[in-house]
Amino acid sequence: MICSECGAGFRRIELCSQTGERGEYRCPVCNSSLEVFDGSKLIVYRLTIQPCTRATRD
Repeated sequence: MICSECGAGFRRIELCSQTGERGEYRCPVCNSSLEVFDGSKLIVYRLTIQPCTRATRD
């Protein structure tokens, strides 16, 4: 998954065997919303590609 605002790349893992929490995941680089969860499954994100610093300053 890639953030459309800053270009940060994430690995997304979804476990249907475990319930998660309701809420949303926001990009830790630019704070834009990436996904809203209903809590029916556990979803975890890991930042794998950091955006270039120029993209975060513009």
